[in-house]
Amino acid sequence: MSDEWVTQGQFQDTGTYPAQGEPAPSAEWSKPRPEAIDLITISREFGAGGSDLARALGTKLQWPVLDRELVQAVASRLRLDPRYVEPLDERTSNWLARLVASALLMSPPEQHVDVDSHTTVHPDAVAEAARAAILAAAQSPPLVVVGHGAQCLFRHRPGTLHVRLVASMDQRVDRICRRETCDRVAAAQVARRMDEVRRAYVRRHYHIDLRDPLLYDLQLNTSTIPIDSCVDVIAAVVMGHSPATVHEKGD
Repeated sequence: MSDEWVTQGQFQDTGTYPAQGEPAPSAEWSKPRPEAIDLITISREFGAGGSDLARALGTKLQWPVLDRELVQAVASRLRLDPRYVEPLDERTSNWLARLVASALLMSPPEQHVDVDSHTTVHPDAVAEAARAAILAAAQSPPLVVVGHGAQCLFRHRPGTLHVRLVASMDQRVDRICRRETCDRVAAAQVARRMDEVRRAYVRRHYHIDLRDPLLYDLQLNTSTIPIDSCVDVIAAVVMGHSPATVHEKGD
């Protein structure tokens, strides 16, 4: 059975994906801009408001958003309860997990793969399934993708806007503590640890430092620019690359 999941639209998993660490291939993806933008990737520091921005942006543009929904998509592909997947999302592991992931992805989508969640599900297997789900979703744009190295996966894809959100530690701690009661010192430690976990994830799977500014078209500081204003900025860029606008510039 192929993977299917719904946000505001439905995406079909074809089961054909490029090798780990390589961008999704396409003869058309080497063309220069300005193509109309139909895919946005959002990289974020922990606590900078990436999920909030993605939801608001999806609403404004009326685009599907792939963020926390990805856990369900990965769980479906691995035939697991999402509770086993969520703690491993955007984490790294060892070489054994790569073997597990390869076995899962080499199997036809309709073929059932038995997985012992207590002994064989590791972060690398989850990362490979997440990558497969993201690629499947991107076959039916428009789409907003949060995290998971999407800025690397789609680095050379025309029509893609790569956004990075940053914020001061104080502002990030404020946002974290608004979500749940917490000690500010502990919240700052969590933010730093999660930043490092995400850097390790991208470094392991794409061999790139996610802090490289050349990965991004826009970097926005949510300490000084409110989320709603960030949404307006991104939407303005997208509208500036709309088919009608691109046609006018070509004339």
